[in-house]
Amino acid sequence: MQVSIIIVNYNTKDITENCIASIISQTKGVEYEIILVDNGSTDGSKEYFERRNEIKYIYSKENLGFGKANNLGNRYANGEFLFILNSDTILIENSIKILKDFFEANERKLNIGVLGAVLCDENLNRINSAGSFPQIKYYISDYLNLFFKTKYKTYDNIEFKDITKVDMVSGADMFLRRDLFNKVNGFDEDFFLYFEETDLQKRISNLSKTNYIINQTKIIHLEGASSKVNNWKRKIIQNSQTLYFKKNDPGNFFKYAFFEILCTPVRFFNSNYTFKENMSFFRNNINKLL
Repeated sequence: MQVSIIIVNYNTKDITENCIASIISQTKGVEYEIILVDNGSTDGSKEYFERRNEIKYIYSKENLGFGKANNLGNRYANGEFLFILNSDTILIENSIKILKDFFEANERKLNIGVLGAVLCDENLNRINSAGSFPQIKYYISDYLNLFFKTKYKTYDNIEFKDITKVDMVSGADMFLRRDLFNKVNGFDEDFFLYFEETDLQKRISNLSKTNYIINQTKIIHLEGASSKVNNWKRKIIQNSQTLYFKKNDPGNFFKYAFFEILCTPVRFFNSNYTFKENMSFFRNNINKLL
């Protein structure tokens, strides 16, 4: 088996089915398996996918989160490579073979860790495909720049060339060797959702590996189609960010914590949430910082 494709589903039956159908229709010339990990869906996904012979269906009775679910899928994988793919993606060409062939041809020369394609919206306009590792000084400057100019600047948008070196590939499409994934012990399961792919690639980068986006293939990413913004999601993102900084920038974490304690009350003015929701966010944030 050359490639194990891992997809995590949580109440996104139709979106996930479209993703799987696109893989089957577009992928040629490569031996692959599709591993679908279901995080306790209640939308009929279990009844629909468990009878499918062309996929490995793994059902969890609880929502494990993104990283832990992918780790579970990896235990069932037989591929030399892993392709971690979001359920809200659609392949429009033979991307898996293109990624595999490029990886094998250039792995030693480029010292590849994680490889990704250019992500596009439904109109094939480029969207976020990669990013830089977060740093506390830049996080703080994002807020301060709203009021006055600071000496730090946020990262500019990445202009993709044929081969572009990046800090981190979007978690929507991560292509890497399975033995490397296992070497870094997969995703840190303390992250329930968000920043887990950033943390994984930071650890891979610490092994002197380099992550890349290649412009030879595109994948549609229906960004946000599998989740909605709400106060629960806001807290999860904040918790994951705090955990990431605590793990990866411990020397400056006290600055982050102090800044968050000062700024968190300002979020009470966020009219997108009720007073009760803002209070819940405030308490949650302080609890994670201390």
